[in-house]
Amino acid sequence: MRDFTPSLVLNCVVNSFLSYATVMLNIVLIFALRRTSSLPKTLKALILSVAVSDIGVGLLVQPLYTARLLMKMKNANNQETYNDIVTVVGHTLSYVSFFGVTTISVDRFLAIHLHLKHQDLLTYQEIVTYKRVVATVILSWLLGAFLALTERKRLINRKHPASKSGVSVGLVCLLTMGLIYFKISIAVRRHTVQVHAQPAQAVASNEENRSIFERLKKTTVGTFYVYLLFFACHLPIAIVILTGRKTNKKRQHFKIYAQTLLYLSTSLVPLVYCWKFRHIRCAVKNILRNTFASQNQIQED
Repeated sequence: MRDFTPSLVLNCVVNSFLSYATVMLNIVLIFALRRTSSLPKTLKALILSVAVSDIGVGLLVQPLYTARLLMKMKNANNQETYNDIVTVVGHTLSYVSFFGVTTISVDRFLAIHLHLKHQDLLTYQEIVTYKRVVATVILSWLLGAFLALTERKRLINRKHPASKSGVSVGLVCLLTMGLIYFKISIAVRRHTVQVHAQPAQAVASNEENRSIFERLKKTTVGTFYVYLLFFACHLPIAIVILTGRKTNKKRQHFKIYAQTLLYLSTSLVPLVYCWKFRHIRCAVKNILRNTFASQNQIQED
């Protein structure tokens, strides 16, 4: 255990910091979404669901994971209970995040595909309604909790091995999102070629549709960066789980850091939205400006 002490201590410190950062950054993102009127209500609901699940990771999963690392250093006897709690809660929130990000990619695909097909947003707004999005969000939370509980059968039977269904669901979501964004890129490239082939007068007459399409493309690029972040942060832990259960020092070290990298994504997602969505970035700046201004006023008083 001495060989793992430096890694355990480092990951405890990093996760303690990331836990606070995850909660604060996602809370700021939620307030920014409430003040951003330019984004579709349906897209804001989907991003809000992911932000809430990430707050749950910062409030519950990362502190529990840090406690489990501390118990490893002390060779505590009740690590199995903490493993079960971290697994069920963590996998539930992870499923919700994956389902949310996947649904966002589907939403962007429908927005662009239907706009190019019908040259307006009315068809998209008729199909992707707010009630349907809310129902999808609720279903993703219920399905995430169900999958997490059924996956961790050791809660009922300690001799039953933990399944790899979580990794399978995650990989399916990642592959689905990759295929969706690939189709979006083909549609955008084809549309760009068609626009360049049109006469100047035709392009000028379709200025409104072109501006709508540009806005859709910008939001899609932002969600694509979130997909890349998910892929980079979740791939290492997937490799650890899929490569088997052989216990050696290198694999255990890699697993600890891969788990921390997975939790890092919950802190980086709000930053990506702030970076790629101009209206969210402006709302965040206003929130921070008002917060610092009120603090300075309190100090002066």
